Amino acid sequence: MGFKSSSLLCLALLLAVSSSIHAFDITKLLGQNPDFATFNKYLTETKLAEPINSRNTITILAVSDAGLSSLSGKSQQFIKASLSTHVILDFFDEKKLMEAQGSGQLLTTLYQSSGLAMNQQGFIKVALIGEGEIAFGSAVNGAPLDVSLVKTVVSQPYNISILQVTKLIVVPGLDAQTPASSGNAQAPAAAKTPAEGAKSPVPAQNAKAPVASAKAPVPAQGAKAPAPAQKANADAPTSGAQSPSSEEVTAPSPSDVSATDSPAEAPTTTESSPSLAPGPADDETAADASTSSSSSRIMVGLVGSVMCFASLLAVM
Repeated sequence: MGFKSSSLLCLALLLAVSSSIHAFDITKLLGQNPDFATFNKYLTETKLAEPINSRNTITILAVSDAGLSSLSGKSQQFIKASLSTHVILDFFDEKKLMEAQGSGQLLTTLYQSSGLAMNQQGFIKVALIGEGEIAFGSAVNGAPLDVSLVKTVVSQPYNISILQVTKLIVVPGLDAQTPASSGNAQAPAAAKTPAEGAKSPVPAQNAKAPVASAKAPVPAQGAKAPAPAQKANADAPTSGAQSPSSEEVTAPSPSDVSATDSPAEAPTTTESSPSLAPGPADDETAADASTSSSSSRIMVGLVGSVMCFASLLAVM
């Protein structure tokens, strides 16, 4: 007898566990009543049926098709948020609702568990109106208690309770957190067009133009022309103040120029010498340097021509 009693007890526990794992299917329960066809369709489209069926204890405040006209044309986000406020995360029948309104208990909804609720939006309150009629309303301050209980549709203690109410519970501020209509939900998609147009300006190709223009000034090669002249004059005996002028005179003279041409080129170099020579400290020293350099340049030119002839004779 002891073995039989223990086996029966284990079987009862297994049945209880299996029934708690898959206690109900909300779509099948609502499908038995055609008045909730639209409500049942919204639960499937918004995928609220899945978290409802995963609960062990739940209460649904169902609204008939006539009371859901306000959801026509609304977005899926708004419909999901609105219907989730009609799913209470506990078992409540009419007797337990009377106890809750007497104690001022707030009922926690599925919208509270979503993490989107603000300022008591995830709770509803119960009260008695008229001649002992049970009414529901949002727990947000100032929200009306104008949703009345009609009847009990399904009651499976203590797993699921489906109660019919007159209309949807209005939650203040709910439309501000979700797109109110499907047309507004598409507005952000149209806003992406400026982002695509922003790609049209491709000034990256124009940015290469400054790189090419930066390469244009290649006068660095031309600047190497005076360099051999400086090396050629390194042996010429000149004074410290007159050495820059002698370098400028010999820079344009080739090695095979004649002695008669060198004096003629000297005056031309004297005109360009002030622009190429480094600026003196003051105006008086510049005037003295210009007068002395004219005579020294002639002497240097003669010396240079003599040296050229001497080099030619040496080669011969």
